[in-house]
Amino acid sequence: MMDASSQLRFVRARTGLSQREVARRAGTSSATLSRYESGSLVPNLRTFNRIVEACLPAGRRWPSLTALAPAVAEVRRSDGSTAAWRLVGEVLDDEAMGTPAATSLVVADVPAPTGDDPTDALMAALAEFLTVRRGLVTPGWAENPDRVARPWWFVAGTPAWIPTSLRESPRSFAKRGIFVTAAGLERR
Repeated sequence: MMDASSQLRFVRARTGLSQREVARRAGTSSATLSRYESGSLVPNLRTFNRIVEACLPAGRRWPSLTALAPAVAEVRRSDGSTAAWRLVGEVLDDEAMGTPAATSLVVADVPAPTGDDPTDALMAALAEFLTVRRGLVTPGWAENPDRVARPWWFVAGTPAWIPTSLRESPRSFAKRGIFVTAAGLERR
């Protein structure tokens, strides 16, 4: 397991940003970032996450699945599945214009349990779907067998779409009890 300094160096190197640019985006000084990367100063978790998120491309609506998970759970509870799936669409839109390095950062952290099985399963399904599509290694946290929707989540929500969802849902979603049509994953 890499320590914080190694992880920060790795993330910044993968994005190709200078220390100065990452420090500017993260709201810290280049000297402080240098100390974090050298290991002479250890950032707290909030600072660490702020620096990692600063490495993501500007304009990304959801910097990580960790940030997305609570929003999806809340929207599912308050507005339903269709509204929650719109947030997934935003991630897919951002990914269409992103890079493999950005995808690695989006899926790297383990999203905290939301108390909503379908949302927790969705985060694992998205992590696998996005990394497989980019030819990246799926993060180990996404392989957790407890991240399964109980009961199954049919995203379309209309009984007439159930057969299509069962047939078209990608493996990364279906094996976690989430069923979506191919059109639900297409971005225009």
